[in-house]
Amino acid sequence: MRKLLLVFIKILICTVFITGCSNQATLNNKIQSLENENREMRLILEQVNSISMAYQEYEDKVRFVPKESQIYALPIKGFRKLNSIEANTVIQVVDSAQCQDQQLWLYVSVPVYDTPINFKGWIPESETIKLTQENVKQVQGDVSLKEGTPIYEVDQFNEINIATATKTSYDVRGRIEKREASFVYLMSPGGWYFWVEEEYLIFPKVE
Repeated sequence: MRKLLLVFIKILICTVFITGCSNQATLNNKIQSLENENREMRLILEQVNSISMAYQEYEDKVRFVPKESQIYALPIKGFRKLNSIEANTVIQVVDSAQCQDQQLWLYVSVPVYDTPINFKGWIPESETIKLTQENVKQVQGDVSLKEGTPIYEVDQFNEINIATATKTSYDVRGRIEKREASFVYLMSPGGWYFWVEEEYLIFPKVE
């Protein structure tokens, strides 16, 4: 019995020691993470305090964003993200500037489909490409429909056959969420979703 008690005490001591080491390691990792965040924040604040923007004319009025990206409150990478840009989105170019990082930034307007806030901001030009005849059919948003276009207000593609088409009572813009056969599933402002034949889509104009 005495031997069993001694063994139990030794196991308890080892457990306390290991737990203490583990907690210390976790604490050290947290401290290191906070120090790294603090260092990054100091670097960003230094850029904000010394920001320099040389505005310039920019030829393109629209640009194509092929991969998911962000817009920022200032032309500083990582500084206050305002909104996300989904892949295959066309954005409107409002202005452009060469900044202290020697990078060209674009001040742009991005399409939104709910509350119209934080839809203007800065994005590196390098994260955009020119909209061309070769890539315009890859665009998912914005696309538009003319008034009177037949649509199917059902959730599933296989429900189209039993649904009755209605017609849009005004011009509609939206984003392609998915494709099935010759149809696309469109998301438009106000949470309005429907299916429409792709042949009715109007893609952005290529300059």
